[in-house]
Amino acid sequence: MVLMFSIATFQGSLATVSASSTHMELMVKVSERGFFDEKDTLLGPQNPLKVPKGKRVKIIFVFEEALNSLAIGNVHQIAITADDGWTIESDKIWVFNRKSTMTFVPGESGRNQYRAYCTVDCIGMDQLNNLVIRVVGLGSWRQTVGPGG
Repeated sequence: MVLMFSIATFQGSLATVSASSTHMELMVKVSERGFFDEKDTLLGPQNPLKVPKGKRVKIIFVFEEALNSLAIGNVHQIAITADDGWTIESDKIWVFNRKSTMTFVPGESGRNQYRAYCTVDCIGMDQLNNLVIRVVGLGSWRQTVGPGG
């Protein structure tokens, strides 16, 4: 059984959260202003990205610098870390490579929270150091996302 939730539009194409019994996908916009969800809401400690425990999650980081911004030449590379030292890194994203994905299983080894940040010195680096990824039970995640987004 596959559940589809429509949550965003990026440059004319439909972006979705897809959840099945084995995996899900989420998109996060990255710009000099910070990390944003599909509704352009700033993500951070007060508004964490929530992921369901025990489901394989693919987070797609999308380069979203405005074409008229000085930051259009920026390069971002995102790392996701846990308190126990576990870390994964994305490929570099920039104007000619606009997306990079990272896949992991939230909650493995008792991890209940992660932090994502840009590892490259860039315009906006001060805003790209505080994405909190919080692990929640599947029931809580469904209540947060809900049918239809």
